[in-house]
Amino acid sequence: MAFRLFLLLLTFVSYLTLMTSIHGLQKIFSAGFDNGYGNLKLLVDGFDVVRIPSYISTADMEDVPGRVEFEGKAYTVGESAFRAGTHFERNTDSNENKVKNALTTLLGALAHLPHRKAWHLKMVVSLHDVGLAEELKQVLNGEYQPILAGKPSEVKVEVLKVIPEGMGALFGQPLPKKLTVLDFGNGTTLFSRYNQGKREVHTPYPTGVEVLIDDIAQKMKHLNGGKVADPAKIRYCLEKGHTRYNRDIDIKDIYIACLKDWYEKYLKKAVNLALDAKHSGDELWAIGGGCLLPGFTKLLEKNGFKVLDNPVEANVVGLLEMAKTIASKN
Repeated sequence: MAFRLFLLLLTFVSYLTLMTSIHGLQKIFSAGFDNGYGNLKLLVDGFDVVRIPSYISTADMEDVPGRVEFEGKAYTVGESAFRAGTHFERNTDSNENKVKNALTTLLGALAHLPHRKAWHLKMVVSLHDVGLAEELKQVLNGEYQPILAGKPSEVKVEVLKVIPEGMGALFGQPLPKKLTVLDFGNGTTLFSRYNQGKREVHTPYPTGVEVLIDDIAQKMKHLNGGKVADPAKIRYCLEKGHTRYNRDIDIKDIYIACLKDWYEKYLKKAVNLALDAKHSGDELWAIGGGCLLPGFTKLLEKNGFKVLDNPVEANVVGLLEMAKTIASKN
């Protein structure tokens, strides 16, 4: 009996030692999280930015970056989900996905970083509709025990603040007195105006880069054996700065024609509002992945926009800096 009690005590002490070592290694990390329609961006203090396609695949695969096992389910987020070709869900498939899938994609992003036994994230998150901020916090806040890329981790998430998309790009920047910003995202184009750093207007237009890509996919049928082209492959080549859909198909002419249509039908209203603001003394800035579309930066600069350095990641960099500032005050 005494020996059995000794074994139980030894087991309990070993368990406490293990838990102490896990939490002893744990460090609180400030982070910024932008769960975008086309790409999600996670920037954890001290690590490189994770920028991956907002794809979630349930296809069976090995412990690749982005692979997660959580609550009895296994899935993959990011490049490997796209490469699987089937069984995937995208943020852009539904306006609800940015909130509903937030924890799913966050864990997938963490599964791209070097393994840690414990993560404690204090985050600032951007969202297209801050009216959903409380719902987003409910999805993200908590403590979880996923397996990330084949290795167990304890993850604690605290959302410090939810801000409108694009505002992160302004944090810590010397701002002009009057400023208008266009954020060319995948699902939306955002028109925002600021006066002395305070937001006056924040209007989302549901006409992001996805509209352009879908149009290209439809108009490629004659080049693609009569079939609608794969939007993911179109996105991939455009994000790489070229128009080669594959080894045999160059979509340059179709891209140029569709870009003009996209601008005339969907972007012109927001751009004209920005140009009107310029005549009222506003400086014009442009951010978002759409800025990097082949030839689009020149068009923006020709119209008087300043395209921010690293426009794709400018928002998440600011989110991290905001998280660090808030955390330092608490």
